[in-house]
Amino acid sequence: MSKKEKLSRSLQSLLGGVIGIEANAGQDVIIKINPEDVQPSDYQPRHLFKEDEMQGLMASIKKHGILQPVIVKPLSHGYMLIAGERRWRAARQLGLKEIPAIVRQSDGVDTLEIALIENIQREDLNPIEKAKGFRELISKFDLTQEQVAKAMGKDRSSVANYLRLLDLPQDIQEYVSRGTLSMGHARAILTVGDCEIQRDLCERILKDGLSVRDVEEIAALGKKQTKPKKLASAKASTPHIEDLEDRFRRFFGTKVTIKERNGKGKILISFHSSDEFSRIAHALGISL
Repeated sequence: MSKKEKLSRSLQSLLGGVIGIEANAGQDVIIKINPEDVQPSDYQPRHLFKEDEMQGLMASIKKHGILQPVIVKPLSHGYMLIAGERRWRAARQLGLKEIPAIVRQSDGVDTLEIALIENIQREDLNPIEKAKGFRELISKFDLTQEQVAKAMGKDRSSVANYLRLLDLPQDIQEYVSRGTLSMGHARAILTVGDCEIQRDLCERILKDGLSVRDVEEIAALGKKQTKPKKLASAKASTPHIEDLEDRFRRFFGTKVTIKERNGKGKILISFHSSDEFSRIAHALGISL
């Protein structure tokens, strides 16, 4: 059996075992370890740890403790973290002296597989982190997109769409990472190949609150123009609509876009953080 076939089969078998390890922790021996004796893994696809989410996790740990053990690999001195980095980070910030852990004896390949797959499977990874995780699986194990898709329980096109996000300029990738741009917007931006046009589209999305369909239409029109570096403009607002948008902006303290046609349309209120969302809800008289 070739190395590629062996690794591909191993990836698939891990989905039935390692991925569900925390949900079936009763099958493993759980020990207590000092979080200071643990070092993070190099194969963690998550790079952004949102402060508000970490604060929420720390509050939960203070009240209920760590309910799911982290997974670690023994080293000559201490342990290497395989899964559970957010819990480990929160425990260290809280100054905990011990946390529950499952110790896994694994070689380098198994450690990489477990760390990558366990983390990629998590729903709270942002699209760029998932894309980098898929790329890591492909490059480290010399796998095809089809093999990765099969191992992850996804369509090959889904894996391909994530990987294509890494073709975007770094500054646009950062907007996608933070959730300022949706994956749908990012995919629409990718339909134009020129980085300057992609940045132009990104700027207009952030400034005007364009929908994914708006971006798709603008990109399609831009491709047909004889001067491709000049994008087609969105339909101009009337002075009345612009005045209403300005009044809404002053009221909510944020960007507001009104899309109206023949008496129908929608009002888009932009927010860029949970605090800003709460402030807007409060202005509407909605208690969160």
